[in-house]
Amino acid sequence: MPGTTRAWMVLLLALLLAMMGCARSPEAQKARHLARGDKYFARAQYREAVIEYRNVLRFEPAHAQAVRHLGLAHYKLGELAPAFSYLRTSKELDPVNLEVRQKLATIYLLGGRSAEARQEATFVLEKDAKNFDALTLLASAARTPQEIAAEIRRLETARGDFAERAKFHLSLASLYLRKQDPAAAEGAFREAVAREPKSVDAHLALGNFYASKPDIVQAERELKAAADLAPGGSLASLALANFYLRAGKPDDGRKLLGEITQKAPEFLPGWRRVAEVALAEGKYDDTAKALRVLLEKNPSDLDGLFLRGRMKLAKGETGDAIQDFQQVVKLEPRLAVAHHQLALAQLRAGNPQQARASLNEATSTNPNFTEASLLAAELDIGTGAVAPAIEALQKITANRPGEVRAYFLLGLAYLSKREPAKATEVYRKMMTLAPKDPRGPYLVGVGLLAQGKRAEAQREFETSLALAPAYADPLTQLVSVALAEKKPDLALERVHRQITLVPSSGELQFLLGEVHRVRRDLTRAETAYLKALELEPRLVRAYLQLGELYIQKGDDVQALTKLEGALRLNPRNLPALMLSGAIYQRRDDLSKAEEAYQKALAVNPRFAPAANNLAYLLAARGGDKEKALQLAQTAKEAAPDEPQISDTLGWILYNRGVYQRALALLKESAAKLPESPEVQYHLGMASLKAGDKDTAKKSLAAAAASPTNFTGKDEAKRTLAQLR
Repeated sequence: MPGTTRAWMVLLLALLLAMMGCARSPEAQKARHLARGDKYFARAQYREAVIEYRNVLRFEPAHAQAVRHLGLAHYKLGELAPAFSYLRTSKELDPVNLEVRQKLATIYLLGGRSAEARQEATFVLEKDAKNFDALTLLASAARTPQEIAAEIRRLETARGDFAERAKFHLSLASLYLRKQDPAAAEGAFREAVAREPKSVDAHLALGNFYASKPDIVQAERELKAAADLAPGGSLASLALANFYLRAGKPDDGRKLLGEITQKAPEFLPGWRRVAEVALAEGKYDDTAKALRVLLEKNPSDLDGLFLRGRMKLAKGETGDAIQDFQQVVKLEPRLAVAHHQLALAQLRAGNPQQARASLNEATSTNPNFTEASLLAAELDIGTGAVAPAIEALQKITANRPGEVRAYFLLGLAYLSKREPAKATEVYRKMMTLAPKDPRGPYLVGVGLLAQGKRAEAQREFETSLALAPAYADPLTQLVSVALAEKKPDLALERVHRQITLVPSSGELQFLLGEVHRVRRDLTRAETAYLKALELEPRLVRAYLQLGELYIQKGDDVQALTKLEGALRLNPRNLPALMLSGAIYQRRDDLSKAEEAYQKALAVNPRFAPAANNLAYLLAARGGDKEKALQLAQTAKEAAPDEPQISDTLGWILYNRGVYQRALALLKESAAKLPESPEVQYHLGMASLKAGDKDTAKKSLAAAAASPTNFTGKDEAKRTLAQLR
């Protein structure tokens, strides 16, 4: 009997193990995740459902139900990018599912792809002639006058079936608006509210209609009605907050946004809007706080990542901004605005090639993205690719004749191509488009001046100043003409006359300082620059000029004080960083000099002067030799004809024993800087190592005879004595 008991126990244990094995099988695990996903989906717990359905796809990537419900769950969460991806796959797996086709139509419509939206909605109506959602989607997708008229007729035909629904009248109202019949639209909006007095959408649409008129009182009444009918965290309450922000009641708008996020902390659009408002106001701490909450709740939130990238870019944290934008375009490769922002960040980082690639993505995704096309043209002009820039800008001016910036850039392209007559013609068109814009006559004057027509150019500059007396650019041109004609007194008188008209202009005081500086009256130049800063404390150029002026006077302390003022306003200002580094280097405060050059390279990693100077310091101080070589090579690549850079790289190679390459670079440098004793010293030492004693003697003699003290002068004398 005991043996029989043991046998049963063994059998039972085997059965239990088999059952556990089945429970652990892929099919069982898939079924368990699917059941959980369906349970969460039925309870509208979409975030939890998404997790379970994704687990299903780990076992069966083409599981039709899991794919479909993933798309629908993301759609319900307002996450349209992943929703679109899954719904499109679901359509391939099950082409006749009408709910999927209808949701795809909605996403297409929201993305501005009306043709695709109409195609999907038409398919649904062909299968279900009384599908109300497809009917209203077709109405929303109508764009041409013919499509609008056809959809009005279609809706009127269906009036008997759907007249009791507010959404039916809202669709009619939107069609009448596109037909430019506001009276009929208002009637339809009112009918929607009358049919369903508790419809949030009806009150919201009527409120937005009144806001567009604008009828502020009725707009506020309807939007408040919508917000009162809706839950605390809703698009209706958000619309009311946006209305207050636009209608000159920003405090009410911010207060309402605070209430929305407090009462409905899971309502992510509320946090997004809080972040947007704070970013627009330059309140980066508040922006970051709202985005932290948003991204903790959904780390893949596209809008949140995009806003964080914009915030980082505004703060000058370019590397972090690039990472955020790259994450956004990885999640949604067709988001043109993200590619555009990524291009801006790449430009800030000194990566024009990567920026151009991002702009290509933006314009290929959205060929009508004018801002990206303009930036691409501007980049092309800056890199010398003028012909493609002109072609692109001509297309923009043909398709959007009112785009003033396109004319501005097209004229600049012609000037870069040395075709000032064509530039002038383009700028005259710009004047026609914006007759009160002072830039028009100013730019025409620039074009005329490039043609040598000084008198005509001066008249245009005066016209520009008449439109905007504080506009410094045309006055700068007038001053330049006077100085070119050797008439410094006339230049000074013209600036004084304009200052009489606009005594509060810091820009004009700065220009006065420039004229005094050219006249070598440094005392009056200093007074004018200081006055400019008194009037406009954020005028960085005045700090820089004062810094240079004090350097000329030998007052390094005052110079550094002014340069620090410039850097407080803009920590990424390259001239201020470079001048500071040069002063510290001259004062033998080499650690601070290195710090200044490193900051300059953080702004632009390929900025040749900073790379060269930092390489020189590292080499001279016995620092990181590999980094010194890398920096010198970078400087040489960025500015191949600069003799100081050739000297730095040559001397570094000399100290590494690469004598022939060093000699070639140092000969190149000495040919352009024959009076530099330090360069002659370097050439002499390299020539000696290469076996050219005659050149070594000649160069070392020039270096040793120089009255200037420099590092290596004693060695030059000793080596020369040995050679003799």
